[in-house]
Amino acid sequence: MPKSKSTSEPKISAKQEAGGDCHPRLVVPLRVLRLTLKKKWFDMIASGEKTEEYRTSSAWTFSRLIGKEYDVVEFSNGYGKHVPKVVVQYFGWHQGPGRPEWGATRQKRYVVIRLGEVISRHNALGQPSQPPK
Repeated sequence: MPKSKSTSEPKISAKQEAGGDCHPRLVVPLRVLRLTLKKKWFDMIASGEKTEEYRTSSAWTFSRLIGKEYDVVEFSNGYGKHVPKVVVQYFGWHQGPGRPEWGATRQKRYVVIRLGEVISRHNALGQPSQPPK
């Protein structure tokens, strides 16, 4: 019985399997943490101004972070297919206070998600949204 391939294994294109390239390129899927934000905070992250996201210390938040590894965070401003989205580098998380100018309440501890550079934007920061087809 042949072994089934795991979905987390790197993928090789059909051209490479056929011998089209001497050095096959591996296509490794990104590990994505998906979160939804209100417009003000979404816009600040999309512009690169806000480099931390704050979440309440809750069972749900910890279930998304503890024991998991991510490469990027995909933030959406709302729900649905055609909402603005931004993908940002993920640099881990810790618990601690947040900055009030970025939405944190003084004297409160949060799960602080550290963010890097903006990688991509879709329908964000003045880019026209695509109407539903």
